[in-house]
Amino acid sequence: MKLGLMKNFVKAMDGTGSAFKYLAEKFPRLSEVKIKEEVFVGPQIRRLFRNDKFNNLLQGDEKKAWDTFRMVSANFLGNVRAEN
Repeated sequence: MKLGLMKNFVKAMDGTGSAFKYLAEKFPRLSEVKIKEEVFVGPQIRRLFRNDKFNNLLQGDEKKAWDTFRMVSANFLGNVRAEN
């Protein structure tokens, strides 16, 4: 579910903005095409959650969406695995 939310977030980002360019710098192994296609895995998303620089590059609606995504991921979805 987190991956789907991240996909929607990146899809809504401004592809020419500084935050989008920072994603390319932060994950140099991901090509720009993969970033545009929203190909992220859980560890990459968690690194972005802890990254203040990425958070500071976001502005306006992108920042509101990111903050909501972080809140939903941390509070609602959590990081707890089922016992089975």
